[in-house]
Amino acid sequence: MHDPHLPAGCTQTDIDARFEPEEPAWVASYVTQLRHRLDRLETIRMELAADCFDGAYDGADILGYLDDEMETVRMEIEPPQLTGGD
Repeated sequence: MHDPHLPAGCTQTDIDARFEPEEPAWVASYVTQLRHRLDRLETIRMELAADCFDGAYDGADILGYLDDEMETVRMEIEPPQLTGGD
């Protein structure tokens, strides 16, 4: 049944489709994978922080690398920020 408040030829489905998210369906799966990766990195970081490393790479180097990697993953998870005066 046609809604009398909608223009001729326009359905509620048409309106709903117009306001769907602009990102493709694969984005949600990708973000979920990134969250799992971040969880694994955080777990590894906690485990390595409890150990002491000596040698070419010490504990601070390893933890610094993990911190950088975790920050990269967080930036990928965040939605893009619009810039400019639009």
